[in-house]
This record gives sequence, C-alpha cells and structure tokens, in this order.
Amino acid sequence: MKNLTKLFLLAMLVVFASCQNETLTEGASSRVEEELSMEDEILVSDGEEDETFILNNDLEGEMPAQPLTFSMSSALTSAPEADLEGFELSLPDVVSIQTTEKPTDAAYFALDVLNTNLAGTNLEGWCVDVDLSLGVEGPLDFDVYSSYEELPAGKFENPQNFDLVNYIMNQNYVGKASPSGGAYTFGHVQWAIWELIDDRNCQSCTYLTNPTGDWRDDASNITKGQEIVDAALANGEGFTPAVGQKIAVVLIPEGKQSIIIMKDVPAKEVPCSDCEGEVTKLELEFDWGCAKKIDILQRDEDTCYGKWIYCNRNAQPGEIINISGGNHDGTFGRYIYIYINNCYYTKIKTNCYLKIGPGYTKGVFNVISGESSHGGELCEYVKPDTKCYRHWNCYNYYNYCIYGYY
Repeated sequence: MKNLTKLFLLAMLVVFASCQNETLTEGASSRVEEELSMEDEILVSDGEEDETFILNNDLEGEMPAQPLTFSMSSALTSAPEADLEGFELSLPDVVSIQTTEKPTDAAYFALDVLNTNLAGTNLEGWCVDVDLSLGVEGPLDFDVYSSYEELPAGKFENPQNFDLVNYIMNQNYVGKASPSGGAYTFGHVQWAIWELIDDRNCQSCTYLTNPTGDWRDDASNITKGQEIVDAALANGEGFTPAVGQKIAVVLIPEGKQSIIIMKDVPAKEVPCSDCEGEVTKLELEFDWGCAKKIDILQRDEDTCYGKWIYCNRNAQPGEIINISGGNHDGTFGRYIYIYINNCYYTKIKTNCYLKIGPGYTKGVFNVISGESSHGGELCEYVKPDTKCYRHWNCYNYYNYCIYGYY
C-alpha cells in the first residue's frame, strides 16, 4: 500500500511539473501573440524623429556599397595580453595521468589527464628527461608547474632553456618541410627538446620513430633535429607565447620521466568601462515576434545627411545585428536612427551622454554588447527604476505603460 501511495504522489508531481512548464510556455507565447495582434499600435514612431536629419537614401532601394574607412579607434585597439601569471595560478598542484601510447605519429606520448582543470583524453605529451623512463602505464601522480615558473632544483640540467622549448612547440614542425629535404617528424622535435633541456641525448633513440626502430641509422634525422635546435637558439631566446599560442606545462612524477603537455595561453581579462568618447560598435537583438525589414542610419560625419550602416530586408525574431560606426574615426556620432519597414521607429543615443551598454533597451531593440572610442568594451547598463523600455508611453509616474504613441 505504501508503494502504491508513493507511485501516486510521484505521478502527481510529474503532472504538476508538466502543467507548470506548459503554463510558462503558454504565457510567453500569449505575450508574443498579444503584441503581434497590436503591432500597428506598438511598432510605431517614438515621436522623437529628428527634423534636422535628412534621409537622403531611398530605403526601398539597395543599400549602397560603403567605402572603406580608416578607424583610429580600431587602430588603437591593442591585441589581448597573455596572462601567464594567471595561467600559473590556475594550475593544480598534482594531476593523475595515464599514458596510453608510446610513441604516436604526432608526439612522443599519448596520454589522458584524469582529473583537475587540465583533464583531457588523447593529449600529446613530450619527454623532458632522458635519464629516467616512462612507458604506457598509470594512473600516476605528477606534480604540476608552468614552464615559466621556478622549477624544482636538480630536476633538469638546463631549465633556463624552457623558453626555447616553448618556441619550438609553437612552430608546428611536425609535417613541415625541412630545408635539408623531407619533412620534420615528432622524432626530430623530441630530439631537439632533449638536446636543449638535458645534458645528453638519446643513444639508440628507439622511440623516435613509429613503428619503433633505430632512429640514428638515418643520418638525416640528426640533421633535421639540429635544424630545429639552431632555429630555437637563433629566434627563441626570451620567447613568451602570446594569446592564440600554447604554453608548456611541466609534469614531474616520482621516479619516472618528466613530461610536458601544451595548453592554450589565456588572455588577461580586460575590465569593461562606461561609455567614453562615442560608441564605435553595437550588437543589437531584434526582440520582436515576426520578421521585419530593418534599416539603421547615422549622420554622415556629423552632417545633417543620413548614412546607411545596416540593411536587412528580412530580420528574424531574435536576430543579432552587428553594426560599426561609419565616421572616419569609427564612431556613430550622436545617434543611430532605426527604421522598420521603411518608417522611422526610434533612435539610440551613441555619443556616450547616456551610458548605454548591455541591458539597455530601446523599443524592440536590446543592446547585447558594444564598444566606445575611449572606453573600450561597454559595461552593463544600469536601468532606472522609473522607465518604460519596450513601449513608448508611461503613465501614473511610470507605474504602467500603454502600447503605442498617442
């Protein structure tokens, strides 16, 4: 009897949850349907059309090709800075590793990192210690270090050369043509790593070919390995990887060969800032329940004449619109002007007098992201409590809104 009661209660819970989901879905759907039924009253001008703005384009025609402009704001935007310190701080102290293959066609090891934020399968691994051995085995615990931090004393004969190893690992040598003929293999890269980090290199070098064999029988292998070493010595001194490149993570076990794996270099997080100068880029969401023709214009170099910067004859519900300023300095000027189905709808202030940013809404257009000429990425917009956003008319001290413009 108790089991029957439990089953009955469980069934009731499932039905209740299902009904709740249906209610939520129906609620969202009914709002869209209600708005669409009142489209002629909602998608109307905000009543703030600028009489000094001359629309010198036929919106029913084709948007003219825009001449290329040089944007000072774009030119001054610096590349993202690599966060090697943050990367080091993010590393775990210890990881568990299972080596799964030795060698492979692309690297000295294939391995799985079984835990922590470094976890992954079929990762490429490289040996940085000729003196000890490591086969296909594990799981084993490895201490974790960035190749740019101080490493345990006595573990490596030439730890100062890890910058050269990082240089090598970012040149994508495997498969690249060698000036001495043929292509570089993983064996040439592995030999070069040992040549730089250890005080001696492999003797038989059995695992530098796949299938394994006597790598030293072919004299050209030493030649190709030395080419990689020479290039690192000539170009890699003081090398630090940039964003988009990779950094070596040093993994040191107890009584086994130390290895490295490569990880992506993270970028330093750039804090957002309030709109400063003028807006240069905007990402907008078209928040309406059916497709419409959307045109966006700005003043051409702050004259009274309009300049077309966006046209979509069939913008879909939820479509993302990306626009960039059309002035010589990459800005929009004071406003952007938005037209729906060839009729003026609203304008958005883009001169940073209003600190717009993600979360700012004007009618059926939501700001997703943006940039300004002096402030960079725009911060979240803080909405005042007493403001109607989606529709134009507010009454009773902004306590409620009425669709349309009256």
